[in-house]
Amino acid sequence: MATIYLWEIFVNIMENVITAFLLYHRVTLRNPKYSRIIFPCFVLCSSILISFCNLLQYSATITHIFVFLSRLLFLYCFFQNTFGEKIFTCCLPSFMSMFADQITYTVALFVTANNLNSFDFLGVNRIPSTLCYLFIEFIFLLIFRYILTDISYLPKKLYSFLVFTTTIVLFVSTSFLNIIIDIDTDLIPMNYRLQLNGISILILLLFLSMIYLIQVISKTYQENMKFTDQLRINEKNAERYHLLLQSADNLRKWKHDYNNHLIAIQGLINDNAYDQLKQYVIHQQEILPQTFSTINTGHNIIDAILTDKYAISQHEKIPFTYSIILPKPFPISDVDLTGILGNLLDNAIDACKELHDPQKTTPYIHLSIRPKRNMFHILVENSSSGNYLYNSKGHLITTKSKKENHGNGLAHVSHIAEKHNGFCKIIAKPDCFTVNVYIPLL
Repeated sequence: MATIYLWEIFVNIMENVITAFLLYHRVTLRNPKYSRIIFPCFVLCSSILISFCNLLQYSATITHIFVFLSRLLFLYCFFQNTFGEKIFTCCLPSFMSMFADQITYTVALFVTANNLNSFDFLGVNRIPSTLCYLFIEFIFLLIFRYILTDISYLPKKLYSFLVFTTTIVLFVSTSFLNIIIDIDTDLIPMNYRLQLNGISILILLLFLSMIYLIQVISKTYQENMKFTDQLRINEKNAERYHLLLQSADNLRKWKHDYNNHLIAIQGLINDNAYDQLKQYVIHQQEILPQTFSTINTGHNIIDAILTDKYAISQHEKIPFTYSIILPKPFPISDVDLTGILGNLLDNAIDACKELHDPQKTTPYIHLSIRPKRNMFHILVENSSSGNYLYNSKGHLITTKSKKENHGNGLAHVSHIAEKHNGFCKIIAKPDCFTVNVYIPLL
């Protein structure tokens, strides 16, 4: 009897290890540094709960409910995903268990119709049946791991429908399986038992197909949203670029007339026409371009962007340093350069403005542009509060409340770099945030 209990505990632990592996790849911890502690604790606590339910001889339905609620509580406390995503993720291990139960039971029906008890934990065939059960769970782990994607991007109505339907089908299938198992073998022929079990498996397979179809819809929806965001960002960068060109053109025109203005001012001084001189100076101040390029790197767009961001940094009392060495020929267009520098410097300024304690963490921004090993290297480093959020794929997401208007800057920078056969490397530390953009030189 002790051997049987040890075997049951071993199976529970292995099943929860599989579940923990699935959770690790589908949801995101609030604090990733505790992953080595949280997941072993999850395996241990879940195994104890299942063993306790089995010891008290609870039905499979009651055990599934307890396990489902405990997993949901675990995800609610330690993970940052949406509540719907947590419910859906909690259902996946239960589906794995359901499929494994159904298929193992079908195998038992084919092998021996008159001695099904030989396949439970007290039967002589307990070891092959449980190994079969674990193997099937592992197969569905791979299916859910590599086929199902993040559902948090689905439209809200479809998202709610999927979560609600998943939960209902799960518990209906669990009850249906219990009914099949509890039917007396003598009261129903073997072929009918197989048909009932086949129907139950078919229901699960149809639902799995529906989930996969929704994943395809989700992927298409995400691609459309990315395309829309890309169009909006491109329009914004193009508008920013034209404004910079217009500002630079106005400045060149003003500089062209600079000597004439000095001659006029000198003439008014010589004539002692001070009232007229005052009006003339006021008028010139009004028409003076607002974006006065105080930074001169030899590249008009870089000069205009740095002047604008430098002025904002000075107003916010954020130290701004830069080092510029321009390669020849220049590897990217002015619009793409505007997209990279504009987004990175805007993010850096926002990060410095949101420091919780500027006395403890000194705000700063440093920009470096230079050729490096046949690559065009753009580096933007800024101080950070260390408050980072990641999605289920490990990508950084915005911490701002209005996420629909934020969070696409870094993705757009990466897109520009990849378009030019380059790449973007992000280093997020507790006190600083660094973005490196590498683009091959022509």
